[in-house]
Formats: sequence, structure tokens, C-alpha cells
Amino acid sequence: MFKNINRLPLIAALAMSAISTTGFAQNFDTSSIKVDEGLAGRLPAKIKSAGVLTIGSDTSYAPWEFLSEKDGQTPEGIDVDIANAIGKKLGVKIDFQTSAFEAILPALGSKFDIGVSAFSITNERMNAVNFVSYADTGALWAIKAGNPAKFDPENLCGRKIAIQSGTYFERSINQENDKCKSEGKAEIEVLPFSKQPETLTRVAAGGADATVSGEAGIGYAAKQSNGVLETMEPKSGPLSKHGPNGIAVAKSDMALTELIADTINSLIADGTYKTLLDTWGIGSVIVEKALVNPEVKI
Repeated sequence: MFKNINRLPLIAALAMSAISTTGFAQNFDTSSIKVDEGLAGRLPAKIKSAGVLTIGSDTSYAPWEFLSEKDGQTPEGIDVDIANAIGKKLGVKIDFQTSAFEAILPALGSKFDIGVSAFSITNERMNAVNFVSYADTGALWAIKAGNPAKFDPENLCGRKIAIQSGTYFERSINQENDKCKSEGKAEIEVLPFSKQPETLTRVAAGGADATVSGEAGIGYAAKQSNGVLETMEPKSGPLSKHGPNGIAVAKSDMALTELIADTINSLIADGTYKTLLDTWGIGSVIVEKALVNPEVKI
């Protein structure tokens, strides 16, 4: 979580303890998912012989992926359940490894077989890797309860915004900052952090006016903050639109990319996927069909 907690005021430490994963939905039970021999037969030889699908993920982005409070080591969350469901269909074990968010995509095809970390699909990212769409999500702002900073998502110039580095949301805030500067307005003070909980802690402590991220993550954080945080919806601009999240695969491995897409579509077709998402209370983000490198406007 926050790297320099000893330098923060006491309120930050209290806020951090409030923003936890306690009370999240229980993991989806994948034990009844049967192996699809047709799909399993298409596994790359390296993965098939190892019997393991290795996954890179930033396990600090609850509820999508986080480390269990029971031992601080076991990955849990929506993406973990999705990965386990994929593994069951393909008849392989899942090795869900923690990585810095910005280090996942460059390591695909070498360290990781796939990246499952609530990636927003962007054209820039698709220049480097393949994506399989698996959820359709929007954004939410998190602010301190009661909005003491009188934050207005329609007027970001001059505001202090905490943001996770390497994300689509960071890019959007930087673009908005360029607009502020070109119009001669006060610049946004962008506060980058390596993990999303750090941004939430900074907002809760009053060190930033707001942070923005995916609706599931921000919504869950606000619910778990014991009244420390509340949410605001973007009213206009790119952040107000929904867009696809994707599972990332090395650009050179279209066969594995298409296999992941077909596996998700099999889970969609038999109803497992919707049930899994409903377990976490986010059934509304389901896609009708998982697509390889879908057209996006960002």
C-alpha cells in the first residue's frame, strides 16, 4: 500500500486501515467447470507440457485482484476467478504472479503467458500486444466524504489529482492537464502512485482532491472505507464513456490470443461467466462476446 506511511499524518494510517478488502464477495467456485478437450488440445506445446498458465497481474487493485488478508500472499478477486475458470476449461493450473502494473505487458511471451490485470484496451497498447475483451466498464471518481475540497469533475484545472501510474486514467488526466495549460488555466497537480490503494489513501488523508479509476474498483473501495470516501460519476469527456477491459497476450502469439477468446466465449455460452460476475455484484459489465483486438476510440 502506501510506501511512505511513516511520513503521513495519522489520518492517512486510519484511512488505509478503512480501505481494505474485508467483506468482499467470496471467490467463485470453479470446481464444477469441466475441461473442454477441444480447447485444451489447442494449447501451445510449452504450456501444455508444463500444465501451467502463467499470469502477470498487479494484485493491488481490489476487487479485480488483491492479496488475501488471511495470509497476505494468496491472490483473490474477479480476475483471479476468471483466470481460474479459464484454467479449468483448458485443463491447466494457474500461476497468478504479482507484478508492477507497468511491467506486465513488456514481459508477455517471456515471463508471463498472459496478463490479467483489468487492462483498459487502448490503441496504443494494442500496438504492442494483443487483447481479448472480457468486460465493459466505466470510470468513477473517489473523493473524501462530504467533498470538503468542493471537487467538480467538470473543472479539473488547478486541482490535485492522485492517479495510478501507467493507466489509461493517468493518460486521460495528463491530456486534460495539457488542455488546461493550452487555455492558460492553472495546471492540474498530478500525483502519480504505483498502486491504486495509494491514491485512495492520499485522497482519504486530504492530500489530494480526488482520484479516478474503474467503476468496480472505486465503488468497492468507497463501500469498504467506512464512510471515509464517496464516489462521483464523470459527467462528460472520455472518462464518462464505457470501454472494454482486456486480457493481454504477446503480439506474436495470435494462436494463444484466439484460444483465450474462444475459452471466454465458451464460459459465456454455458452461463458460467455471468454467474461468476454476479457473484461479485458486477454482472452488468459482461460482454456479449469476447473479441480479439476490438475497435476502440482511445
